[in-house]
Amino acid sequence: HQPSTMTMWTDADWDKPGYVNGKRDHLFVKKTSAGAVKCTLFNFKRPHGRAFHVAWFAFFACFIMWFAIPPLMVTIKKPRCGDTSSDLCMKDCVAGGSEFLRIYEATAGVAEDDLAKLYKDKQCAKCFPHKGGKGMGCGGIGLDKNQILVSNVVSVSGTIIIRVLIGPFADWAGVRITYSALLVIFSIPGFLASTVTTYEGLVVVRFFISLVGGSFVITQLWTTIMFHSNVVGLANATSAGWGNLGGGAALAIMGQVFTAMKKSGLSNDQAWRRSLAWPPAVLFATGLFAYFMTDDCPYGNYSEMKKRKAEEPAAVDDGSDLQGGAEPVSVAGRSLRVASVNWRTWVLFLVYAFSFGVELVVNGNIALYFSQAFDLSQGDGGLAGSLFGLFNLFARSLGGWMSDKFNERWGVRGRLWALFICTLLMGCFMLVFSNVTKDNGGFGGALGALGTWALFLAMTEGAVFAVVPYVEPTAVGGVAGIVGAGGNCGALGGNFILRIGTRPGFMLLGWLATISAFLVPLLWLPGVGSMFRAQTENLSEAPAPALNLEEKKVEEAKPPATREVQLTPMNPAQAPSMNPAAQAPSTQQSMQPMMAPVMYGQPGMMPGMMPGMMPGMGGMPMQAHAMPMGYPMMHGHG
Repeated sequence: HQPSTMTMWTDADWDKPGYVNGKRDHLFVKKTSAGAVKCTLFNFKRPHGRAFHVAWFAFFACFIMWFAIPPLMVTIKKPRCGDTSSDLCMKDCVAGGSEFLRIYEATAGVAEDDLAKLYKDKQCAKCFPHKGGKGMGCGGIGLDKNQILVSNVVSVSGTIIIRVLIGPFADWAGVRITYSALLVIFSIPGFLASTVTTYEGLVVVRFFISLVGGSFVITQLWTTIMFHSNVVGLANATSAGWGNLGGGAALAIMGQVFTAMKKSGLSNDQAWRRSLAWPPAVLFATGLFAYFMTDDCPYGNYSEMKKRKAEEPAAVDDGSDLQGGAEPVSVAGRSLRVASVNWRTWVLFLVYAFSFGVELVVNGNIALYFSQAFDLSQGDGGLAGSLFGLFNLFARSLGGWMSDKFNERWGVRGRLWALFICTLLMGCFMLVFSNVTKDNGGFGGALGALGTWALFLAMTEGAVFAVVPYVEPTAVGGVAGIVGAGGNCGALGGNFILRIGTRPGFMLLGWLATISAFLVPLLWLPGVGSMFRAQTENLSEAPAPALNLEEKKVEEAKPPATREVQLTPMNPAQAPSMNPAAQAPSTQQSMQPMMAPVMYGQPGMMPGMMPGMMPGMGGMPMQAHAMPMGYPMMHGHG
């Protein structure tokens, strides 16, 4: 069956193997009717495959632009160049009366230490616009250590704001328009970064660049809309991991681009400015492509769907349009309120602050740290630091997989054990890395410790969101938003901590991360228990499921002829209230059995699962279900 139009689809278009209610039920491979296995990962067809690949690539490109400046900070912090025809450069530092006269008369045979002394002199360094190396030459905007740290703090601050706001905006405008607008608008400060000449200008530009961090929310929302619950966790984890990979890619690529610019004959100043120009260009082009060549959901774009709906005869009003009793933004606000008063949310907030938050700190500082602590060039320092981010390719999903396996063996309490183990090992190896120096373990030891630390850090990130759905099932989106914001708050605090020194700062963060692991045993999940004790009574008590706002929005936008009938519990007396106020109880409110297979191992019960929490990201294995599941707004975690 061919699509009804190029950009509109109906239920009939997806009435075929591989799709459930319009959503694709496979990501990497699928079985054909003949029983053969077919690779579908590189399927770029609209709407599902196109949305997946554009989502992760856009997030990846955002991360590169977000962290394009730190790998070049060795050069950006150099003093501004002076006039090479001035008396300082032509006489004092080269041709007359200064202590450097004998050094510069002939470089052949001159001691390397003497030349380094010339290039590093605070005054004479301004006369060498092409000289690279630690503390040598000029071509930056003249930054001191504290100014660098403040700019790093500012570079993650804007993300906290936009991750809270952009989810409801995407509810209103649609994912495609929201993502396109974010990419195009915030490519502008990326271009302006190559024009800054002052510290104040750099701070302002880095704040606005940090707003591209909101791309994570839209990426997860898009894959949640396009993929069925049996594979959406894998789709979310893969798109998140591949997107986060942009942090490591920035460290690896930017230094090499700068080196290539220098080899072409450009000065330090010209090289770093031109190196910063290409990431925003990629963002701008991706934004245009997303707007014209992708779709909001499996049925097309919301605007076209609503237009078709208005042109067709009205369907019998079954009351489904009133389900939930509130608009998406108000329900999102309720979800945040419910989640914010649950103390368990804040435990995971702290754990995520010392995992994803520390990852952002490392991305912003590791290149400069390697260059200074191990005497590496700017390019080599960035390449070494990129090892940290490259573990996102697989390790985040590995944390979810570990949580799934522990869940199979020990139930949901096993997920708490998986989180505790990953967090504890993350903190321990961060301490190991912070104790490795040039003379104690050397560069090789530092890389080994960095890689092991990065492995368990990314696994912790995956394990955290494997626990999120069980904290407050009536407000999973709110919990996810607050926990995710913990990552950015951790980045803010972590950058301030580095004011005491990079190595001492890493050590302190390592101790705090280790301590955060011992908060996990304090978690008591209703209907589950804790790491050391299972709940033995009132197992039937659980909160009502949360509303699935995006599935509701897709359903409302579909033409009446193709709208699905909302399934309801067999016994109406047992149905939960559709009043949103009634759906915001404490985690101890009871509910009657509904048409769903499993909750906490109890047949007939179902939590308000977030679709992203499925195998591959740490969710419960799901079977066919009779109701939309979960609240898909996944604001803030990244």
